[in-house]
Amino acid sequence: MMHDRTPCLEITAEALDRDPYPTFRTLQSGSSVGWVADLGMWLVAGYRDVETILRNTDDFVTGTPDSLIFDTFGEHMLTAEGEQHERFKSRFRGAFSPARIRASMEERTDACSRRLIDGFVNDGKAEFRAAYASRLPVLSILSLFDIPLEEEAKLRLWYDGFERALSNFAWREDVRARAQGYVGAFHALIRHHIARVRAAPDDSLLSQVVNDLSDDRLDDAEICRNASIIFFGGISTVEAVVLNCLYALCTHPDALASVRRDPALIPQAIEETLRWLSPVQSATRHVVRDFTLGEANFRAGDIVNCMLGAANHDPRVFDEPAAFRLDRTNVRKHLGFALGPHFCLGSNLARLEAITAIRHILECCPDMRLSADHPAEIRGFEFRQPTALHLEWRV
Repeated sequence: MMHDRTPCLEITAEALDRDPYPTFRTLQSGSSVGWVADLGMWLVAGYRDVETILRNTDDFVTGTPDSLIFDTFGEHMLTAEGEQHERFKSRFRGAFSPARIRASMEERTDACSRRLIDGFVNDGKAEFRAAYASRLPVLSILSLFDIPLEEEAKLRLWYDGFERALSNFAWREDVRARAQGYVGAFHALIRHHIARVRAAPDDSLLSQVVNDLSDDRLDDAEICRNASIIFFGGISTVEAVVLNCLYALCTHPDALASVRRDPALIPQAIEETLRWLSPVQSATRHVVRDFTLGEANFRAGDIVNCMLGAANHDPRVFDEPAAFRLDRTNVRKHLGFALGPHFCLGSNLARLEAITAIRHILECCPDMRLSADHPAEIRGFEFRQPTALHLEWRV
């Protein structure tokens, strides 16, 4: 018997990629849930419904053998639930606490950022995705694991292959094979450094995990799989939040002037960016058993995309959700890092990198503005950011 797929949205993946927000508004004016045949999945756009699903790990799980993230990376903290999820995540959680991140990464992130800016600041213009935003998170995460920064180009190549694999809804075999080859290469790199810190322990995150003496410590394969999601989850979020914040400020001159006058507003600008133009727009879940949510009847095996970007524009939670406002008092309610057991492990590091980036760029690039010759195009309904961001400033 065919499953009931109502309400059904007559929209394509291409239209969502261009601009998902009209669809989100349509959903929020009705049931907040809709089936998209072009994607073969449900979209959930209401804040409360997204919250309900993300907290319900009995009926909705992050990974199955048929999911793209499991197919690419295998079992790790984002594709495991319950005790196994906690076992994986607990080995890394301490290193990502606010205090530990400040102590271990503030100086390193500062140095990486200034090194990048020094490479183009005297040019008076740059395409910030290639010159800065795509590079800072790679350099920072290499520093966190105490892996030489010379590995940057290799990591970026692998990441681009993984990103294509995670949106490979057509299950193209060439995309899968390339990504799995890159996974093998990444694991080889991590195994090399596992051997190094096992022979000569240091104070790095990797050394702490490798030299854990607990009875249920992670084996080398588990370390590699979890390292992969930490590396590549951190890259996409930070790249996008830096670009999205720069775009938001450059298209809202009053906000830009306020942040220039008072750099203490930078953290608020970052939080409003995470809400207004969410870098990670969706959190995918797989239905374990039949479940009814409002008018929608989910069936076991269905794919549900909790649209974080939509929830962050829900007018029942955020006043004037389409407006970018630095005075928003409840901005920390945003779901830019999701919530529940799978709340983003690296959120503190992402915030540190983004705040450092915006502070340095505002300091070094006076009169920063969008290039009139290269209009910015924002794309993506799962990961959303400018495809390129050309900025100019006074030298």
